[in-house]
Amino acid sequence: MDLLDRGARIGTAGFVLSRLLLEPPSLMLAENFASPQMRDTWPLRDEHSTAALASLAPDPYETLPRDHATLFRRRPPRVALHESAWLTDVADPAALRADLTAAYRGANFTSLPAPVDDNVGYQLAYLADLATRVGRAASDGDGATAQEVAATATRFREQHTDRFIGPVLDGVEQHARTHLYRAVPGLVRGFLAAHAELCTAATDLRETRARH
Repeated sequence: MDLLDRGARIGTAGFVLSRLLLEPPSLMLAENFASPQMRDTWPLRDEHSTAALASLAPDPYETLPRDHATLFRRRPPRVALHESAWLTDVADPAALRADLTAAYRGANFTSLPAPVDDNVGYQLAYLADLATRVGRAASDGDGATAQEVAATATRFREQHTDRFIGPVLDGVEQHARTHLYRAVPGLVRGFLAAHAELCTAATDLRETRARH
């Protein structure tokens, strides 16, 4: 699988997972996850993703918005999705949000609402966007740009998402009541693993071409 295809697949998965964290699924999305035929079209096939997909089963649609609200929107939420809620070294959440907004704007990522907060759903959307950019740059033969975008993505994961995603996913596994939201942690782990592998491959591609 070439990097363009890998980037597109990882990007698609990340955008879907971002939506599932930011808002309840649409009826169409819920039906897709409930259908074995549609689950077969999920773009990632790593160990985490396949195990999560195998655990899926239809949920009554009305239970999904309720599960989403209970997990993420009640006061307090069962599972906090915000980076500032987990990290003891975040003294100023407003400064963190400003840093994230600057990172998104610096990468010309403009598909998020304004103002942006530090919800991990937005972070997954940003990483998904960077994955598609890595793939496109590699496909165009622009190894330098692919490497630069991959480095940006790796730095962002290490400085932000990777620092708190573990307890977020553990919390979802513990508290989710629907098949769909119980599957989300495995799907997110698969996405992040595939994303890291893509970034490594982009770096290796540049180094291989440089040797030749």
